[in-house]
Amino acid sequence: MTDLTTLGRRGLLTGAAAACTLIRVRDARAQAAMTYVAPFSYIMAFADVLHAQAGGFFEREGLNVTIEQARGSAMAVQQVVGNNALLSRTGGVDHIKAVLGQNAPLVSVGTIAQASPFFVISHADKPIRSAADMKGKTIGILSQGGATDNLLDIMLVQAGLTKDDVKKELAGNSPAGFALIERGRIDAYITSVGPVVALREQGAKAVFWNTDDHAPVPGQCYIATREAAAKSPETVVKFLRAVRKSAEDMFADADLSRTLQRLEKFEIAEMKDRKVAALILKEDMKGWISRGRENILRNGVAEWAKAVEIMAKVGIVPAGDPSRLYTNEYVDVALKS
Repeated sequence: MTDLTTLGRRGLLTGAAAACTLIRVRDARAQAAMTYVAPFSYIMAFADVLHAQAGGFFEREGLNVTIEQARGSAMAVQQVVGNNALLSRTGGVDHIKAVLGQNAPLVSVGTIAQASPFFVISHADKPIRSAADMKGKTIGILSQGGATDNLLDIMLVQAGLTKDDVKKELAGNSPAGFALIERGRIDAYITSVGPVVALREQGAKAVFWNTDDHAPVPGQCYIATREAAAKSPETVVKFLRAVRKSAEDMFADADLSRTLQRLEKFEIAEMKDRKVAALILKEDMKGWISRGRENILRNGVAEWAKAVEIMAKVGIVPAGDPSRLYTNEYVDVALKS
């Protein structure tokens, strides 16, 4: 015989189970799916999004983010323009070239690396301490027509030189490029922060400085097509909010041990040496807040305008309206909550 108490318990348990199932169904439905494309294979510089994924920050915002790897920024841009991905990231130079030079329907919804991620490296015995010192020299770049090539042209013109005042050679984005300097094949090369940190740890006789010293262009931004962002504004805001909260968690992780442990989920070559990986990441993170913690992810109006001005002066793009490049409507919402 079943008494009311037992029935009540069963009813409660059944009701609770049903409620849990309903909650799970609702949670699953609430998870908005989106694809993000990293422009290259995983590196420490992409920890902004990788940590947001590994640390569960996207999930807590109700996002189911698929991270794809592209073979170059051009491919990443194509995936966004072709509606195969909502968001990607690219350099400020590349974004300006795409929008003002090729009329691509792209917009920066947030600037993650507000400072340049590139540095000029030379030998202390024959230092190149400014763009003016490059005259008559051979300078290594990462790719022809790419960001480092364009940044070199900008720096030269800013220093009163011409693009023909230097010889350009391809050099890898690694500490091995310094060997080319030691052999006399190049006088300096432009690279990301990783080789700078590695060379510093090796005690190499290297001199280095940031390209922002002569070519102030926003470093790295998140891009979407204007149409796609307008159709999925909540998804864009949630993405930016998750990246912001992820960054805050990383800044609170003094030695980055927790952060690096989470990043083990991804195959990142720089993670083989934890000490160097932490130093690289700390340098990258400085660029996230170079205009203050309160402006993290925010597109700098003056910075984009200046970049367009100098790129038009060099002849990389035609003069145009810099407001076509960015919007802060999503960032402003993401930073408030």
